[in-house]
Amino acid sequence: MAVQMRSQADLINDRMLTLLELSRQARAIERVEELDYLIVNSTHRLAPYRQAVLWRDAHRPTALSGLMSPDANAPMIGWLADLHRDVLSDLAGGPVDIKSLTEEDQAAWQEYLPPFALWLPEATASETSSGLLLVREMAWTEQESMLVEEWWQVWAHAQRSLQGGGEARRRLTLQRVKQWLLPAERPWHRKRLTWIVAALLLLMLFPVRMTVIAPGQLVPVDPLWVRAPIEGVVAEVLVSPTDRVEAGDPLFRFDDEVLASRVEVSRRALSTATAQYQQLTQQALGDEEFGAELIEAAGAVEQKRAELTFLESRLNDSTVRAERDGVAIFDSASGLVGQPVGVGERIMRIVDPGKSEIEAWLPVADAVDLPPGSPVNLYLRSAPLSPVSGEVRYVAYDATERPSGNVAYRVRASLDQADRYRVGLKGTSRLSGGWTTLGYWLLRRPIASLRTRIGV
Repeated sequence: MAVQMRSQADLINDRMLTLLELSRQARAIERVEELDYLIVNSTHRLAPYRQAVLWRDAHRPTALSGLMSPDANAPMIGWLADLHRDVLSDLAGGPVDIKSLTEEDQAAWQEYLPPFALWLPEATASETSSGLLLVREMAWTEQESMLVEEWWQVWAHAQRSLQGGGEARRRLTLQRVKQWLLPAERPWHRKRLTWIVAALLLLMLFPVRMTVIAPGQLVPVDPLWVRAPIEGVVAEVLVSPTDRVEAGDPLFRFDDEVLASRVEVSRRALSTATAQYQQLTQQALGDEEFGAELIEAAGAVEQKRAELTFLESRLNDSTVRAERDGVAIFDSASGLVGQPVGVGERIMRIVDPGKSEIEAWLPVADAVDLPPGSPVNLYLRSAPLSPVSGEVRYVAYDATERPSGNVAYRVRASLDQADRYRVGLKGTSRLSGGWTTLGYWLLRRPIASLRTRIGV
């Protein structure tokens, strides 16, 4: 008998020591999630159970023993949420009488949980109370209930302290900031907030340039467009893209087989007309009746000669030559060969590589005043750390629809050192207009957007 009493006393002492150890762990934890894990997985050291379910300020379970996080879509979790809302939230602490539940809840209980349960609610002012449900296959003793309830109160106190501590620290921080900005012992004109507001207002009056960002690229100055002088099919391109050419160099030629055959036919017709005219001239020397026929033959010769001259000029135009020195700019030779073109259609450009400028597309929403001479910096994609500098030459009067779908104004700017950069390089341009205040520069877009929305 004495041995049994001593064994029971040792068990009580061990559980009390375990309670003290769990209490120290709860006070040392700094995150609410760790507290949840502790209560559902470590309470078995005080009393054995098969499943522990924790609710914290919500009907849906917050934590279950043996799980990292409950599956919100699991049928058991949905039933536990209904059980807490309909039964447990209004139930006093202690063992749960399953027979007092509805038949549907009793059937679900038998499916999901063991028959004996201990409910430990938390007395809070919230509408959705917290609580811990412990279930197992054997009945709960009074001693176990008291020990677990004591541990539950310790855990609840640690949880409230942890949540309230963060709010208290936030309130303390706000009070310190308020005291630093608005010290009560100083007059209004000596408070730090007054000086900070005054400094911000002065900063808003700081002069800055009105700058906008727009896509840009390097384009040639006054390029010479090479157009098709005749209608036909391009047979051969005699230069490659970016080749240097001189005035008179052949660029491309048209398919001239038809023209060559027509020239040959026209030459034969002219030869026939000339022979007929000479024959009539000899006959007219002896007979004046051939005078009218001679005049008609002379007209036919002139007509055939004019046709031959026209066809020969067309044949000469079938080979297009450069009109000035420069660089030939076009996409590819293979894209031109075999392409039918009409008279006046653009084929390629001849540009001077030493004469280039910046072309930027200023969005309509950012159309600030850019007088001639305004500075422009182009940050090339190939060299973003070495901007290309220039000055605005002109801004187009009308906006143009871009291939991307937006509408923008064309801006041309001359380069300081045009011969250093290759035509065609693209990047982002920064255009600087007149001077304004920092406040207007920061608020310009919000004000414009607000006026667009409210229509004022």
